[in-house]
Amino acid sequence: MFKDSKMRTILKTISWRFTATLTTMMIVYIFTGQIETAIEVGLLEMVAKLLFYYFHERAWDKLRFGKVEVPPLVLWITGIPRSGKTTLGDMIYKELQKNKLKMQRLDSHDVRPLFPETGFTRDEVNNHIKRVGHLASMMEKNGIITIASFVSPFAESRDFVRKNCKNYVEVYLKTTADEVRVGHHYELYDKAEKGLIKDVAGMDVKYETSPDTEIVIETGNKSLEQAKDDIVRFIRKNHLKDL
Repeated sequence: MFKDSKMRTILKTISWRFTATLTTMMIVYIFTGQIETAIEVGLLEMVAKLLFYYFHERAWDKLRFGKVEVPPLVLWITGIPRSGKTTLGDMIYKELQKNKLKMQRLDSHDVRPLFPETGFTRDEVNNHIKRVGHLASMMEKNGIITIASFVSPFAESRDFVRKNCKNYVEVYLKTTADEVRVGHHYELYDKAEKGLIKDVAGMDVKYETSPDTEIVIETGNKSLEQAKDDIVRFIRKNHLKDL
């Protein structure tokens, strides 16, 4: 995903040749005992090999032989509110970043403010997820691995995202509102229960599961750290085999 600029190649060439030239000068001086000869030979060698090394590097840079293509994908983390989607997405993002991949993070907390008029009815949520899914698919087409975390409770809009992405991996964090309450994220569901807010997935809106979901994590039986390891292992086995 990263490529050396011409300036970086030049600086690498100079630093390497400077070290190599000093070594050559020392060897010549040891065998001849003449400092002038050692300097002349060293300088001639440095100029010649600087040129050879630079053109050698640029030639190899143009060749595709031996280059490993990293296929982009869209990892879609879904589940009811407060189930751990954002935290898990951040953990996976940081883990895959160690491989210096071209990546992008999409999360509902960051994206929804971009569409302030979007409501929470079924149609509004579906349209919102379709917009985000289209954005994720465009990133994928441009070689970017995208990790998205959205409630996306309706199978219809998630299927739309799946169909628009070439490599799509769906992760469902399976939990209930009662289990979330145990984790002290009770305020949202208490408000929904009292009728203060509406259209909360897991309470007055049923979360629609899908038979096509690649990974189902039961959060009551597995920590987010374990879930992260399982998901990264799955991605590397099925999509990033050469890493």
